[in-house]
Amino acid sequence: MSTKWLRHFLKGNIRNIHTNIKNTSKNEMPTASILVIGDEILKGDVPDTNSSFLAKELHRLGLKLKKISVIADDVTEITEEVKIFSNQYDYVITTGGIGPTHDDVTYEGVALAFDVPLYLHPELKAICTKFYCTKDPKDAGMKLAFIPQSSKLNFQTVSGGRLSYPNVSIENVYMFPGIPELLKKTFLEVGPLLFRSPKRFYSKHFFCKLPEHEIVAELQKVVDEFPDVQFGSYPKMYHNIYKVKVTIESCCEETTLQAYSRLMELMPTSAVVNIDDI
Repeated sequence: MSTKWLRHFLKGNIRNIHTNIKNTSKNEMPTASILVIGDEILKGDVPDTNSSFLAKELHRLGLKLKKISVIADDVTEITEEVKIFSNQYDYVITTGGIGPTHDDVTYEGVALAFDVPLYLHPELKAICTKFYCTKDPKDAGMKLAFIPQSSKLNFQTVSGGRLSYPNVSIENVYMFPGIPELLKKTFLEVGPLLFRSPKRFYSKHFFCKLPEHEIVAELQKVVDEFPDVQFGSYPKMYHNIYKVKVTIESCCEETTLQAYSRLMELMPTSAVVNIDDI
């Protein structure tokens, strides 16, 4: 098979590839991935707080976050990563690379991933004209008006209001700003409308004053008894009250409570620290 023919085949069928995204059953928990875009993150110049925020919010909304990737402000890297993520997960959330400067190339990379051109959206043109005081399509401020063709503009907020600049999405890819304050504001206003799940996580936790290796047997027994429950054991160094935090979580509240109660039965006497949170 010639490479020329293969390139032609892939170009002609890329749309079909993206339409075969995994269809999650109505009773299954949707999967999500986060793509953090920014040279400043990779260099360590700016801490990545966006991933932590998004992970907590997606978990709260009942989505199962499967992967977080950090890449450079590079069109090719964005394109390739979006292709992979959009086919593997129900939702892809990007942060960063949206703005008027030379390194804001997220829209371009995503457009290439779906084999569509960038185009000047009339509604976004009006927004940019007002904000940047320009009508010139070549002006830097107008860069925010060029988005992947067939994109959707998500203006509506949970309160019934309207964003001044929308979240832009195409198929299952949702592009958010990289500035933490803007990301949080935008996600909290539109996230619950965009990312839905038929299920929620139910969790319990407790603190143990014994070191982790002394409760392995008890923990393993409950892990075996409750295969649908996720258990976590997190040691704490140099704490004067507890040594391990144990978490119990599942998509069924009753099952979570049963697993928690069973583990409490098995724990050594006086091993659990009687506190609500630390």
